Amino acid sequence: MSKLWLGELMLGGVFCSISCWAQMPGFSQMPGEKVDGEVALDRALRTSSLTFEGKPFHAVMEIGTAGTDYSGRVEVWWVDATKYRLLVESPKFSQEKVVNGDQVSEEDQGDYYPRWLENFVLAVLDPVPMAKNFRGRGGAVMLGPQITRSCLQRDDRPGGITDQLTWGSVCFSGSEPHLSSVQTMNVYMEYKDWKKFNKKQIARTYSTDVLDYKPVEGRLITLEETKKPDEAMFTVSGMTSVGQRISTAFVSTLKEESLVEQAPAIEWPSVREGKTEGYMIVYARTDRTGQVRESAKHNSDQPGLESFGMEAALRYKFKPLMVNGVPQQMEMPLVLHFTSRLDDPLPILTADQMKKQMRDCE
Repeated sequence: MSKLWLGELMLGGVFCSISCWAQMPGFSQMPGEKVDGEVALDRALRTSSLTFEGKPFHAVMEIGTAGTDYSGRVEVWWVDATKYRLLVESPKFSQEKVVNGDQVSEEDQGDYYPRWLENFVLAVLDPVPMAKNFRGRGGAVMLGPQITRSCLQRDDRPGGITDQLTWGSVCFSGSEPHLSSVQTMNVYMEYKDWKKFNKKQIARTYSTDVLDYKPVEGRLITLEETKKPDEAMFTVSGMTSVGQRISTAFVSTLKEESLVEQAPAIEWPSVREGKTEGYMIVYARTDRTGQVRESAKHNSDQPGLESFGMEAALRYKFKPLMVNGVPQQMEMPLVLHFTSRLDDPLPILTADQMKKQMRDCE
């Protein structure tokens, strides 16, 4: 077993789980129904997803504060899963994509498609991208008008090691139910402010996290049914080859280990308390050359070093991930081993000192 896999083993038991109403004391007195997890998922998609059994629509989402790094705009004209037009704009990356059957046209401005931006695109086109991970597994959730959060979770641990490729949760609210949030290692989105659209209830406010859990919000400012789609909007005048399109694959720790080309020498800073040696998992995403371009906190034996580890991850370089001879972006759970030292440790107060501190606060 490599050190990276050992790190996953050590961290496997400490991942945060999302609180569910079903786990709260007194829940049994609350009105609701116990619903099979897969049935609840389909009901939530039927209620909250524009594209699940949906009708043609036009939608516009504005993201963040204009002029900041995490800002942009997503516009979609959608007929069905095989016919749609997508415009994505942000300060460092833009895309215009037309899909019509097996014909695809894609024009990209920028060499890297960031995860935070893709999260908002998925919120419109595929709000539960890992839905297949929850199908055929049994499990149940409680749904009801007074239940604001009930979650379907998956946490596989073969050999005691958390499998980040399948780990995740989908949370629901209400009886319909609404889709409340989606979380995996590489995707996070909260859905709020539902409003009626045809026979659905569609969220108008969306929130994801970047870096050290800083929120970025998207607002659906336009949502309208398209009764007679303009076929000219979906005409593909020039096909874009697969090699010229940007795709991203989520890979395991074992896979990324085999592709490491350059691992930086990390001089870990000192800490004031807690562990001085251990492991952390950082989310990392590369461009098509294998250079890490985006990282975010995930979990650590020493929370005080997470931000430093996140910055260190940006210095990793991997061999390009090739899929059918085509380089792809890659995202992964990057496990880092840290060794630090205690410096200027936090004082341990005696009982008398604690009492004096308490009196001084009065």
